Amino acid sequence: MDIKDILGLSRTASTAGEKAEKPKEKKMVKPKGMSREAFALLGGLHSLQPSQLTGDLRKEAAVKSLRDKAKRSSRGNVTFRWRPFANPARKDGLELSHWVKCFKDAQGNVSPADGGEYVFAKYNKKERVLRYNDEEWDHIVTQEPSWSREESDYLLDLAEQLDLRWLVIADRYEFKPDQSRSVEELKARYYTIARDLLVKRAGGEELVANHPLIRHPYHIQHERERKKGLELLFERTKAQEEVEDAILAEAVTIETARKAEEAAARRASAAEAGLTTPGQTGTTEAAPAQGPAQVSQYSNEPEPGVPPVFDEHGSPAAPTKRMIVRGAFCKELAEGVVAKLQPAKIQKALEGSMAELKITEFPKAMTRATCGAFLALQSEVLALLELKRQLATMQALTAGTKRPKLESPDEAPRSDKRQRIARKFADD
Repeated sequence: MDIKDILGLSRTASTAGEKAEKPKEKKMVKPKGMSREAFALLGGLHSLQPSQLTGDLRKEAAVKSLRDKAKRSSRGNVTFRWRPFANPARKDGLELSHWVKCFKDAQGNVSPADGGEYVFAKYNKKERVLRYNDEEWDHIVTQEPSWSREESDYLLDLAEQLDLRWLVIADRYEFKPDQSRSVEELKARYYTIARDLLVKRAGGEELVANHPLIRHPYHIQHERERKKGLELLFERTKAQEEVEDAILAEAVTIETARKAEEAAARRASAAEAGLTTPGQTGTTEAAPAQGPAQVSQYSNEPEPGVPPVFDEHGSPAAPTKRMIVRGAFCKELAEGVVAKLQPAKIQKALEGSMAELKITEFPKAMTRATCGAFLALQSEVLALLELKRQLATMQALTAGTKRPKLESPDEAPRSDKRQRIARKFADD
């Protein structure tokens, strides 16, 4: 039951108040190539006709491309003709034919696009083989008992014909049926002749020092040993390769252990001396504590072979012959060496610690005892600074590994930022 049943109205009867459905208006679509501002100026007042601007532009571009393709060359229409050609690399006058691009002008004359010699003749690169004459053979070329002039000429002819492809040359070499030559022998003979001719014609080896044949001479014995090594390497079995790999791995392990032992020995010797390398990382076993050196341990008695600094009256002693007296330059040089051995940060810390002990200058009375005591004090201060640094490092590591205690099992640990904020409010 609805409102029509209550009012007694027919379900099929249409009321006047009902609105008739309006036909849907077609929504205008912005054409391609038109900006939004220009499209908004229309305001829906006039029906928009499809713009022909974009289509015209496309048609014009297509027509232009077709015209460019169909445009005739100034030399005429392109055509292909079956033409004979000769290869300059062939000396037997062989003539073949192939299709050639040509141009046909208005008078009907046909001319090839690439005139002149064969287009691929530029890729025919020939190796220059040095030749000798009778005089050069007698006075320049190195004579070898196993090589005659006829065989040398045969080798040069074959090398020029086969473009120094030595494997092919060795395969085609048939000067004597009962005698064979290896690749190394052929190369050694050829490069010996070429080297002799090149040096003598230039007037000296210095003038052609940058030539490849001079900079890289051919050594037949080295070439044989190299090929023999390659053959041995190529003929290895799988088991031999595994054994060699195991030996190499064992050698690497031994080398690593040796380096570790040397490093441990250096650290142990430094710990025994009471000194550690500045900036050294890693923990080592603590060395037994040594008592501070007493001033009485240092005597003013000169060492044997060392001349005294003062005479028996207390005046500076005159240096003996061939002896150099230490002065300001030596002191400055020593300070520079110490500054290079110790980083600036450690040097400043040492100066600060010495200032706390009210020792800011080097002892004025530079006797053997005072200088020795001063150096011993500096060593002890350096050892103390190193111990402080190690203590601070261990405290920082310990503080970083500690976990804050939880007040209750359900309470989550606070972050560092939350802890700082909580401490700030607690202080306030």
